[in-house]
Amino acid sequence: MKNYPIGVSLEAGLEMLLAHCAPLPAERVLLEAAEGRVLAADVTAKEDIPPFRRSPYDGYALRAEDTAAASPEHGVTLFVVEEIPAGHAPAHPVCPGQAAKILTGAPVPEGVDAIVKFEDTEFTAETVTIFSPCRSGENVVPAGEDIRQGSVVMRKGTVLDSARLGILAGLGRAVVDVYRRPKVELIPTGSELVPKESPLRPGKIRNSSVYALSSYIARCGGQCRCAAIAPDRAETVAEAIESGLRYADIVMTTGGASVGDYDVARAALERLGAEILFWKLQIKPGMAFVAAVCRGKLVLCLSGNPSAAAVALFLLGIPVLRKLGGRREVALRTIRLKLANPFPKKSPVRRFLPGRLIVRDGAAYLEQNLRQGNGMLRPLVDCELLGEIPAGSPPMEAGAEIRAYCLFR
Repeated sequence: MKNYPIGVSLEAGLEMLLAHCAPLPAERVLLEAAEGRVLAADVTAKEDIPPFRRSPYDGYALRAEDTAAASPEHGVTLFVVEEIPAGHAPAHPVCPGQAAKILTGAPVPEGVDAIVKFEDTEFTAETVTIFSPCRSGENVVPAGEDIRQGSVVMRKGTVLDSARLGILAGLGRAVVDVYRRPKVELIPTGSELVPKESPLRPGKIRNSSVYALSSYIARCGGQCRCAAIAPDRAETVAEAIESGLRYADIVMTTGGASVGDYDVARAALERLGAEILFWKLQIKPGMAFVAAVCRGKLVLCLSGNPSAAAVALFLLGIPVLRKLGGRREVALRTIRLKLANPFPKKSPVRRFLPGRLIVRDGAAYLEQNLRQGNGMLRPLVDCELLGEIPAGSPPMEAGAEIRAYCLFR
């Protein structure tokens, strides 16, 4: 008698999976190689950015109080004591009655509390004339305007994108501590499968879905290795899983997760002494699913049908890979939108529709491929959302509001 649950909710299944995985150890990488990686430690600023007061314009640096009497009819003339280009430190403080010519990005000299643009002055090589009073602080970019010394700039679990890499470079970080990328062994099973380059014989299909799945895994931060095709024999699948566990942090299989005589995933796991967490999900597509723990690592057995396997990977595999990869936020974000096309079927089981986001007249819609099928890859083309049809729903008209899960945003 089986002692594991059969037919669990998506939320219950995900909770079990997340309880059996933890972030992987950290490693140190060059900043140039850190895009898309996940911070393994908080980043605290050791200096201000910018590190000094600077000018946002080409102009003249001066004391605001010296311009108090300036007017269009009676300008105030100040003596220019130096020119300060960007990248050079001021040589002198600015005293009463003086100004310094300053270029964009240059440090503001001591004594200065305002900057006037070139075009708002009249000037010679030795003097500058101002025609309106300046406010203290006018056109002076303070030190630390972007980042203050001592502030926590990024929290661990943050994904490093383009702007964050620039911030780290500005803070002088040549290397950064990130979580190791999860290694995934992806094992296609099925005696009907042949390699992609092989000619087709009667009853055979090419091993195509693993290429889509491995690409999705890479987009989620995983390092995927695709194993050789394992035929429908429990001992062969068990050997492939055992080999994968020696390499990977998580093993995924395709095929063999249903109830037929040749669906051998559970038998293979039992041969290995794995703890089966649950079998089957209360969703469609993706119902055929086995989750287990073996040698302290998760094994996820997906459907052999491409769309079903992808939906299960999106809903369960992405959060697991995010947690293994150290991300703070592992759950898929959801949005409310409308169906762009009618969905003509009843949904006795909770159903998920792959699709893309479109905007019409200021409203968000889910547009799905009109040809849907568990064994098809075409519904996944341009897929960025999974629209959710609640269990027990009748056929739904275009414009019906639903919830959708964002996959790669």
